[in-house]
Amino acid sequence: NKVKILIVDDDEAVIRTLRPILLSHGYAILTALTGEDGLQIVNTQKPDLILLDVILPGIKGREVCQKLKENPETQNIPVVFLTAKDSPEDIQAEKDFGAAGHLTKPVNSKILIETIQNSLELSKKQ
Repeated sequence: NKVKILIVDDDEAVIRTLRPILLSHGYAILTALTGEDGLQIVNTQKPDLILLDVILPGIKGREVCQKLKENPETQNIPVVFLTAKDSPEDIQAEKDFGAAGHLTKPVNSKILIETIQNSLELSKKQ
């Protein structure tokens, strides 16, 4: 049974970059271009992990994360933020919203896979 990863990012170039890396590591990929779509997919598909862009049209990434964490059905799905901003304040704010991890764009493929593996491991222990 493949681990399902949902990528929520309004930049299709990011999805095009991440998809082959994740597929080559045996993950199944779901994608959404908006937070609203992302939330819908989460409710129907129940991904194992979510890669979530912070800056989205409509609902912002942090708000999406907050909604996921407020819902008992989705609160245990690890959320890893994708962002161009990596100040300590930004990273702390994401953690406060319940994020499992943080990746800075452009994403390094080795760090991407390590972060996903670590986040999945941690979520299994909870």
